[in-house]
Amino acid sequence: MWNLMKNCWRTSGKFRFGAVVLVVLVGLALVAPVIYRPIIGNRSPARPGQFQRWLPPSGTHPMGTDGHGRDLLTNYLAGLRTTLYIGFLAGVISTTVGVSVGFYSGYKGGGIDAVLLTITNMLIVIPSYPILVAIAMVTPELTVATMSLILALFAWPFSARMIRAQVMTMKERAYVELAKVSGQGDLAIIFTEMMPNLTPYLLMGFAFSVVGAMVAEVAIEAIGLGPSNIITLGLMINYANGWGVYSMGRFEILLIPVAVLVLIFAAITMINRGMEEYLNPRLQKVTTEK
Repeated sequence: MWNLMKNCWRTSGKFRFGAVVLVVLVGLALVAPVIYRPIIGNRSPARPGQFQRWLPPSGTHPMGTDGHGRDLLTNYLAGLRTTLYIGFLAGVISTTVGVSVGFYSGYKGGGIDAVLLTITNMLIVIPSYPILVAIAMVTPELTVATMSLILALFAWPFSARMIRAQVMTMKERAYVELAKVSGQGDLAIIFTEMMPNLTPYLLMGFAFSVVGAMVAEVAIEAIGLGPSNIITLGLMINYANGWGVYSMGRFEILLIPVAVLVLIFAAITMINRGMEEYLNPRLQKVTTEK
């Protein structure tokens, strides 16, 4: 995997752009408490009434305060941190489930494959957003972990479909047949013979799962159904709409979280695109010609 990353970095400008942007954003999320603790101390970023409402930008509050009396810079950093955490946690869960289903379905084939493929296709076709909204409404207490689990429920089928297709092609190759003849078990064949060759697809499946989970999280939070005691970028968008920032002339309160989300999605998309171009030289040639 490390060699794949190095080669993509060396050959693809898109990959370099996406990687740099993503590293900067993840770095900001990791050091966020160090930045905002001097402003709010040990209090929760989501706690209202910490300061006077709608203070303008100043040395004490570099971006001012919001309609709930909270420091806006703190909110942006805490929202970035939580949104990335939810996206990555949901991505890990959905990718784990998707890879397991995809490998088992593609490798076993037959009736097992038919049943798992039917379930996977049903979840892909069924509109997930209304179901996610309904689940969020009836869940008694939404935490970051609960939110991630809910979002992962409908994110894994895409990874499963992609991995299944690759496994069905790979299991017919000579080195897999040789491993079977030599007496290796199914798990040994999957982890030692097939999994290393599918690393790029696993990474791309994980990236798509993260983006899908973050889009769903923002959509749910933007209508006010997420956990209200945890600041996320989606919740910031919801608050901005409720405060009427357009009429106040404070467009940046809405535009900043939207711009950060666009940067995250663009970075992950560029990383995926760079990996695809490296793995498929013909795609790189077509892109260059255009």
